[in-house]
Amino acid sequence: MKKLYSQMSREELLEEIRWIQSEKENAEFPSQRAVAERKLYTAQAYLLNPADFPPGLYKVEGIQLPFEVAYVNGIMAWGKLDNDPEASFPISMLTRF
Repeated sequence: MKKLYSQMSREELLEEIRWIQSEKENAEFPSQRAVAERKLYTAQAYLLNPADFPPGLYKVEGIQLPFEVAYVNGIMAWGKLDNDPEASFPISMLTRF
């Protein structure tokens, strides 16, 4: 049985990321590519320190609207995206404004 990302060592995560990148590049359909991309962001988030993402404004990869982070829970940042009451993204998708 495969380990959860949260149970993997840094080396295991890096190997998983390489495998997912290959899966994404070889995807035949847009939906397969989208699933691989989401898995990639999730795996990459486990290599980051959630404490490095304090509340504030961020850009989200692939989204034009600013994202206001209210708090981080694990690898997920929660907050508001424009007028949406609540949204969440893996921290690996965020860059500071």
